[in-house]
Amino acid sequence: MGNRKKTEEVGIRGLQSISDLEAEIMHIVWDKKFITVREVHELLLKKEVTLKKSGFTPYTTVMSTMNSLTDRGFLKQDKSEKTYVYTYVLDSKELAKKIIYTVAEKLLK
Repeated sequence: MGNRKKTEEVGIRGLQSISDLEAEIMHIVWDKKFITVREVHELLLKKEVTLKKSGFTPYTTVMSTMNSLTDRGFLKQDKSEKTYVYTYVLDSKELAKKIIYTVAEKLLK
């Protein structure tokens, strides 16, 4: 994930590569408003156990994914405490509007 090019663009290139895990994390953050990596990881584990999935998402994967989402401007970190607290930058409706606008701009060029 460290080699991923940072982009301000949202839409065709900016979100085309959003993974299922990234989308799932965004839904959790939108629901909880303020949350730590550990709390996200615990919620993902509960869901995985409920669905009886084999293999579970490691804590370090959740942490690096949330850092990547922060680097890409989807999440914001509060570093004032020992444990970072994350919140979203845009709510789901604002993000959807931005995606639609960016895609429309690309298509109408």
